[in-house]
Amino acid sequence: MNFDITPAHLHLMLNHIPIIGILVASFPILIGILAQCRTTIAAGLLATLLCAAAMPTIMESGSKAAHAYKDGSLLPALDEAGKAALHMHASRADKTTPVVYASALLAVLALLALIKFPIAARWLALAVLLGNAGAVLLAVWTADAGGRIRHLELRPPTPWDEPAKNMVVPLSKEPTPPTVISSETPTSSTSVVVPEASSSPSETAPEASSLTNK
Repeated sequence: MNFDITPAHLHLMLNHIPIIGILVASFPILIGILAQCRTTIAAGLLATLLCAAAMPTIMESGSKAAHAYKDGSLLPALDEAGKAALHMHASRADKTTPVVYASALLAVLALLALIKFPIAARWLALAVLLGNAGAVLLAVWTADAGGRIRHLELRPPTPWDEPAKNMVVPLSKEPTPPTVISSETPTSSTSVVVPEASSSPSETAPEASSLTNK
C-alpha cells in the first residue's frame, strides 16, 4: 500500500478541525459556565487550545497545495472557476485564522484566571465561547469556498446555465396511422382498412362506363 501523503491530503484531513473541533470544544465551556464547574470549563478551554494548535499545519499544507495547483504538479489541473474558488478560499482562510488565534489567547487567560480568580475566569470563558462561535462561522464560510475548488455540484449556477435549463425540446410529429375498422362475427373476423384519401370521381368514371358497355 502507498501511504504517500501530499500537502493536499494533509490539508483535507485537518481542515475540519476549526469547524467540528471548536464546535465540540464549546459545549464543555457552556456547560461549565451554567453549572459553575471550573473543571468542565477547563476541559473546554484546553480543547480550544488544541484546535488552535492545528491551525499552523492547516495553513501551511493549504499553502503548499495551492502552489502545487499553480505550478501544475497537482493533477488534474483546475479550470477557471476552480482557480477563482482557490483564491477565494485562501482569502477567507486569512480572515478566519486571526479569530481562531484570538479565541485561543482568551482561553489561555481564562485558564490562568481559573487558579485564583474563578469569577473573572467565567467571564473570560464566556468571551472564549463567543470567539469560538465567530471562528466556527468563519470556518464554515471558508470551507464553502474550498468545496467549490473541485466539487462542481457546490458551485453556484452561472448565467449561461439558465437557457439550457429552460430550453424546451419540440416534440416530433409522427404520421397518423390508417384507421382500421374491425368487424367480428362468431365464425369469422374481417378487418377493413380505410384509406387516408378517397378516390376522385375522374378515376372511377372509366370503370363505370366499361361496366355499362359489357
